[in-house]
Amino acid sequence: MPPLTRASVATVCFGIALSSVTAIAQTPAPGTIPAPSTTMSVPKGYSVHNSIDLGGRIAANSGSDAMYSTLVNLQSGPRVQGETFELRALPGTKHTLVDSLSLFSTGFGGDPYLTTRLNFYKGKDYEFSGLFRRDRQYFDYDLLANPNIPGGGTIPIGPSTAPVGQFAWPQVLQSPLTFNTVRRMTDTNLTLLPLSKVTYRFGYSQNVMEGPTLSPSFEITGGETYLETALLQEYMRQSSDTWTGSVEWKPFSQTHVTFEEIVDHIKSDSYFTLAPSSLILQEADGTKVAVGNYTEEEPTISCNTGSMQNPNTILYPAQTPGGLPIIDPACNVASSYLRSQPTRFLYPTEMLRLQSSSIPHLTMTGDVRYTQANMNLPNYYENFQGLAGSVRDLTLTGSSSAKRDVFSVDYGMVWQVAKNFSLAEQVNYNLAHQPALLTWNGGQELTTPATKQTINYTGTLTAVNGGSIAGDTTGVAEPNYFGQKFFTNNLIASWDATPRTTFSFGWRHRAHDTTYNTSSASTSYTPITVSINENAGIFIAALRPASNWSVNGSVEGAYADDVLTAIAPRQTWHYKIRTMYKPRTWASISATYNDLERHNNTNNPTSGSKYFGPLNHVDHTRIFGIGTVLAPNEHYEFDLNYAYSDVYTATNSCYTSGATATLPGAATPTSSGAPNICPQSVRGSSPTQYEWYSRDFQNAPTNFGSASITLVPVKTVRAGLGYRISDVSGSRLYDNARDVAGSLNSTYQSPYVNLAWTFHPGWTWKAGYDFYGYGEGSPSGAEYCSTSSTSTSTIVPCASLPYPTGRTETTAGLTAPRVFHANNITLSMHYEF
Repeated sequence: MPPLTRASVATVCFGIALSSVTAIAQTPAPGTIPAPSTTMSVPKGYSVHNSIDLGGRIAANSGSDAMYSTLVNLQSGPRVQGETFELRALPGTKHTLVDSLSLFSTGFGGDPYLTTRLNFYKGKDYEFSGLFRRDRQYFDYDLLANPNIPGGGTIPIGPSTAPVGQFAWPQVLQSPLTFNTVRRMTDTNLTLLPLSKVTYRFGYSQNVMEGPTLSPSFEITGGETYLETALLQEYMRQSSDTWTGSVEWKPFSQTHVTFEEIVDHIKSDSYFTLAPSSLILQEADGTKVAVGNYTEEEPTISCNTGSMQNPNTILYPAQTPGGLPIIDPACNVASSYLRSQPTRFLYPTEMLRLQSSSIPHLTMTGDVRYTQANMNLPNYYENFQGLAGSVRDLTLTGSSSAKRDVFSVDYGMVWQVAKNFSLAEQVNYNLAHQPALLTWNGGQELTTPATKQTINYTGTLTAVNGGSIAGDTTGVAEPNYFGQKFFTNNLIASWDATPRTTFSFGWRHRAHDTTYNTSSASTSYTPITVSINENAGIFIAALRPASNWSVNGSVEGAYADDVLTAIAPRQTWHYKIRTMYKPRTWASISATYNDLERHNNTNNPTSGSKYFGPLNHVDHTRIFGIGTVLAPNEHYEFDLNYAYSDVYTATNSCYTSGATATLPGAATPTSSGAPNICPQSVRGSSPTQYEWYSRDFQNAPTNFGSASITLVPVKTVRAGLGYRISDVSGSRLYDNARDVAGSLNSTYQSPYVNLAWTFHPGWTWKAGYDFYGYGEGSPSGAEYCSTSSTSTSTIVPCASLPYPTGRTETTAGLTAPRVFHANNITLSMHYEF
């Protein structure tokens, strides 16, 4: 975000002053009668009401612009903060085109969120609603996927024995998953004859998301290992169009039968190129190049030593002041990269739905749905240019197609057996098949002779077949398959024990079958099926101890005999309770508690490939909240809220630390202080060097609080004052010795104040101030480190080492600081006419 300047302040103030002066000039003085020429034309038989808010925002941030834009993203400038238009037919008016029309919009002028809504209707004839939304999403939490490169790494410029300078190996100061995208969403709905025996509905929705993003890639040279971990820039463009049409028939007053057709069309047109920030060197002709290896903690450039001009010189001085160093033409680089994979999805769905309560004491709902989808990737294209060993150019192509057939049936009924007793049952059946074919056309390489492996070789290049995708065979259409079947039955019995007490007892059975195959080099495949049966018991209570006090809660316990993934739960407990108390008509207190506990202490799944363990997976989400609203009279109101959440997950795991003699890695000691190397019983194979055994966990206890007061001392003045804070004090396993907690130990607060003064009928001046502050806690990271990973490694506290670790770095870690403090002032003029 740009800093606060006189120019930005002047721009906002000028816009507010101009809008205010113009509006005041158009407003007659009190007691005068406006001339007929100054009144707005209103259609005969209608009343019209308009309003507009013109103003602007002054935003001043000190600290991280990237983090401010990630969390807030409110910038300086003039704004149209809101506008409304309402047109209503007067009582007794007949033969109108519309009975009511309303238009609302907000966010024009540069705010990240923009909304426009249009609604109009005509009695029994039709109803129309339209909504357009646009939001800009910027994200750069720079710790996410960051390789934590230590500073100070260099590569000699000139001979390594007598360098003339040093090239600093770049640190990664932004997230490799940074994105700056815009999403545009349009929704329209038209209903014809809404109150007739037969009603028609039509709808269209579009969702477009596009913009630049960063995308890490393991390698970009079709299986060659000369260039790894390239940082790519993706231009994302994902769009979907949805058409809906339905006919609703009401044969009886309480029975509706609906047939609906939904067609979804999804287009994915993203493409990938080299990220501009990865072009850190140049060739002798000035071509900028990337060397990959951006995740390497120590400077790494691979070269074809036998073809180098001087084996002791990788980099040469820049030819112009401030230019990039020149890399030896025999070193492996990428000068150009492009990957495109245009994909299309077509999802037509037919649905027949029934809703009825015509039969006494019986309510029924049900639907039948069928989807036959087609997915097609007609032309996968990937091209690399540069040097990777002897490869100067590599092109990979392929295609893929898939189908998805889904058939589902849902039926639910509630039978009021007696005045105080009812039975409810919900049955759901879903069957999905997704067969697919992948055709890999292989790769085409252009290579240099073995003795001339340079990027500037001008002789004839040799065309050879090359590049591969693991497990796939060139030219063979290989099948893949994924299918699922769900059957769920919920049965609930409810008993009104007293007029103020209701108890419900339930049982749920869910059968889940999943079948899939791994990619095969032939036209046949070996399917793997995982069958899971889950049973759950449910208890629900709703109490009203007094007319002004209600309490309701539920307990659910479930057990599954298998799981599909390693961290899926086999045992689940879910507790919920909510209460509301109104000691006075102007006071209310509410509280809620939600606790989800999930466990898996087995070596699941039992079908197909086994996981080794025991996993001893545990996770829970516990949330408590309490709030009160006090509004004794129309002059003031208090609102107080507090919430606590505890999200925790843990699983036994093994990890590699990447420890070297100069860069320590995280280490896990046993209770006696010895190295806790991953055992065979957990890995499923012989213990391997660089693998540590630990309890991989993350805990994020969070406290949230807010308080606000609204004051209306007189009818023309309204003021608000409030404070919001979110404080996280979490921890986790640090398997990278240089990683830090970041937002897992942070505080985000936002006090605010606002004022509105109606100084003349129809005219209101508004002002607001918001403070946004984000900070992170004390140094964090792995507690123990080692400079090797063996059963005889020496383990010491990370804070005692003279190397960069999370315990010795700043709270920002080895990337850009994320702390910021922002002051935002919003000014506007509201005019109604």
